[in-house]
Amino acid sequence: MGAETILSHTEHIPAWGDLTLTLKGELAHATKTPKLPDEISGPLAWNPSTFESDADYTITLDDRETKEVRSALSHFNDLDLSGSEVSTTTFPLPTLGPKLRQAAEDVHNGKGFVVVRGIRDMQPGEFSPEDKIIIFLGISSYIAGARGRQDENGNMLSHIRNAKLSKTPQSQRPTRYSSRASTFHTDTFCDILALQSRSNAMEGGATLVSSTWTVYNKLQKEHPKLCELLAQPIWPFDSRGSFFPCSTRPLLYHHDGKVMMNFAREPLLGLEDVKRKAGLPVLSQEQKNALEIVERLATEGQISINTEPGDLLFINNHGVLHSREEFTDAVENPRYLVRMWLKNEELAWDLPEDLQYGNSRIYDRDNGLGERWNLADTPRFEFAVAERLTS
Repeated sequence: MGAETILSHTEHIPAWGDLTLTLKGELAHATKTPKLPDEISGPLAWNPSTFESDADYTITLDDRETKEVRSALSHFNDLDLSGSEVSTTTFPLPTLGPKLRQAAEDVHNGKGFVVVRGIRDMQPGEFSPEDKIIIFLGISSYIAGARGRQDENGNMLSHIRNAKLSKTPQSQRPTRYSSRASTFHTDTFCDILALQSRSNAMEGGATLVSSTWTVYNKLQKEHPKLCELLAQPIWPFDSRGSFFPCSTRPLLYHHDGKVMMNFAREPLLGLEDVKRKAGLPVLSQEQKNALEIVERLATEGQISINTEPGDLLFINNHGVLHSREEFTDAVENPRYLVRMWLKNEELAWDLPEDLQYGNSRIYDRDNGLGERWNLADTPRFEFAVAERLTS
């Protein structure tokens, strides 16, 4: 079968929607290879030696700034508004605000991540669980004001902790509800991954980050053909439920002068105890090898972020890969993070067409999903396949 025939049979396969035809291996050669730069430079092309200490990427609030956060919390609570109405206007930070706006610039056009440190209970129970969410929303509104839905139920928050009451084996849970290590990935289609640290594990559990640009430069130097492979629209993502449909798209993009990855293993490789959705092809050995090489290069370039309770971590999801260590919990105070997906309408990266639909599903107000502000952590016992296939 010639290239023209292959393309004619695949031109009806949508970038989004159920994949009904099996992609043949020849498609990789039949598809036009995108033009990729030999190297990409800039502050996002960092490696571990770039940073002398965590002070290079951490904003530590001083006494005046922490007092300002507490004042903003009181101000917002006095307004008697709902949590979805937290904004730079209703949560005023006249001194800290400009520093946070500069951090937003750094997340989008600098190193791609930042830690905000110093917001924690001065005495046990000073902040209620609701207050902690309001503080998270208030500070993050200066980084990125739009908040995204994280599932088909419209949940705006994810509570990340080991589901200790569940009898489901660790290997059959979504990573965020387990204590196992994760592999490097991006969170579906969000712009900014925001994490609030509530408490740390007794051992392990650090968040690991690695520059997509550095991984790309190493790939171009050591495995240039793999860059071409990753940039081909031949990667079939499995999905369940109604939030994101199955799709086939590249893992690597060079768009608007930026390299970005949309990268996760579970929806590509599948799960041991779950069959791939009908019609979705299995990855070739060459594709599997490419995933392993990206993982190795990301691991070589990783830095470990050991957050403290109260810390906020903001990550550019298109330019920084992340993972986490395996961990062991303390009995009384287990590891606990709260996650949001954010977007800064002014600074957000322009996205290639393949990523725009998923991004709009998260952030568009009229997407029919609604908003569910699940402030409290609800114990989890069972997990849907859709959850296990997403980060």
